[in-house]
Amino acid sequence: MKFSFKDFYARHPFLSNVIFVFLATIIVLWGAMIFLDSWTFHGHTAIVPEIKGKSYDAARTALQVNNLSIEISDSIYDRNLAPGTVVESWPKAGAVVKDGRQVYVTITAFSPKQVAISMSLSGNVSSRQAMSYLRGIGISDIRLESVPSEYADLVMGARYDGKPLTVGSLIPVTATVTLMVGSGPAEPVDSLALDEAEIELQNVPDL
Repeated sequence: MKFSFKDFYARHPFLSNVIFVFLATIIVLWGAMIFLDSWTFHGHTAIVPEIKGKSYDAARTALQVNNLSIEISDSIYDRNLAPGTVVESWPKAGAVVKDGRQVYVTITAFSPKQVAISMSLSGNVSSRQAMSYLRGIGISDIRLESVPSEYADLVMGARYDGKPLTVGSLIPVTATVTLMVGSGPAEPVDSLALDEAEIELQNVPDL
């Protein structure tokens, strides 16, 4: 007896629809898997090479050889390393990733970080307050210069590279900042004591 799908459907419409749905689901899932494999480059992987300590150009070349690209995510200033040196990478060396993946790196900056002076350093803060503020924004090389003033330990001004620092001044964190700190008023001279000393000297007999 010859099988007829038309006759089978006429006799079993519900079962036929279930079979249709089942077959359609399989076809859709199969197509989705093929698409995802193609979209995500399934089976195409690369190993991240060790690039820490290399220059940016050398790191980029090493990654390109492994079908990977490089992206700078951050930079830090380190006077002990050459500018442009890779100090960190993500994913780490040895990680298995997909071809074409970006590797994010942190490199040493080519110039020191700049900071802005946001507090007045003239006539209204003590040397301790001024030094604490400067260290807080990253300035560590601070020198004190004593200058005459009405009050002792009052910062009368600040200089960098021979120029006065004011609110809004931009300087590198490696700058040497000189604070002019007041020494206080000079001790008053006792004129009566001087007169008495002069009289005593005049009364000294010649030898």
